[in-house]
Amino acid sequence: MREPRTFAVGERDFLLDGEPFRVLSGALHYFRVHPGHWADRIKKARQLGLNTIETYVPWNAHAPRKDEFLLNGGLDLGAFLDVVAAEGMFAIVRPGPYICAEWTNGGLPGWLLDTGVGAGTIRTGDPAFMAAVRGYLERLGPVIAGRQIDRGGPVILVQVENEYGAYGRDKDYLRELAGLILGCGVTVPLTTVDQPVGDMLASGSLPGVLATGSFGGHVAERLAALRAHQPTGPLMCSEFWDGWFDHWGSHHHVTPPAEAAAHLDDMLRAGASVNLYMFHGGTNFGLTSGANDKGTYQPVTTSYDYGAPLDESGNPTAKYWAFREVIARYAPVSADLPAATPGPAPRFSVPLGQALPLWDVLDRLGRPGRYDAIVTADE
Repeated sequence: MREPRTFAVGERDFLLDGEPFRVLSGALHYFRVHPGHWADRIKKARQLGLNTIETYVPWNAHAPRKDEFLLNGGLDLGAFLDVVAAEGMFAIVRPGPYICAEWTNGGLPGWLLDTGVGAGTIRTGDPAFMAAVRGYLERLGPVIAGRQIDRGGPVILVQVENEYGAYGRDKDYLRELAGLILGCGVTVPLTTVDQPVGDMLASGSLPGVLATGSFGGHVAERLAALRAHQPTGPLMCSEFWDGWFDHWGSHHHVTPPAEAAAHLDDMLRAGASVNLYMFHGGTNFGLTSGANDKGTYQPVTTSYDYGAPLDESGNPTAKYWAFREVIARYAPVSADLPAATPGPAPRFSVPLGQALPLWDVLDRLGRPGRYDAIVTADE
């Protein structure tokens, strides 16, 4: 652990030990990256010129069952934050409970249905939902609280919910949730995030909690909307969409490096803090990728490359070098560079010696049925 320091929200800037500080952050989800690669990816974030790493926390991954809470292996958030600290960087933690993140159920555990929580009561002050959230935060809280900057750790910000203004406007729920987070020992500043469009900022923010924005382009317009909503405090885009995710069967999204770099330059020239979403996307291991259904059901691909500056394999892309050039105009950038990639991964094959036709086992898979809409695994 390092020496305890202070971090606060000032009238116009973040304040690190009382001095103005710009957060230059990159999103890197520990649960989408093999633990053996954490140090490499974090180092490459520092080499890009970033000073902070941001991560969501997927409740359903940590608590696959109501009576279980995992903090080991690829879910060892404490170890991940320790690696961030060892690289001399800060951290932002976004525990939800709803995280979106193109992650299955947005991070909400399926077992909530067994506790009386339904579609109409998630993300509300419903007693059953809030009791489950309280249990989650009580288990997670010590991992975060013990690693805050005022205790010698890297954590400088903790987010309340996630883009709630796109979902609801229940201020009592947000206040209660913020209270639960603070009650778990969190002393660093809290934030919310919403798109600075329409009434989303107003619906998803809380008085006394720093509101931040999520957007990719239209930087001046979005920052102006954020400032109009919040006359004081630092401007921050805590989700700068530098790429996008893909759906199975759809086209591959590509954001040109020069275009993304120009938007980043607009952001930094305006004096705003930023979190690159994503810096390194990683992989949706197992069956963790989520889906969108806005009239058409679209499952997310296994790859969460996201068109990020650091690709799914951990290699710098053209966007990485374009961003590094932009950041160097506004902040010190380390002279050391990422090591050269050793080459493409080796190809391998796995012989299949047996096959079992689906039609031969249909009678073992349950009764057939007809439905007007896709049935989810949670119903």
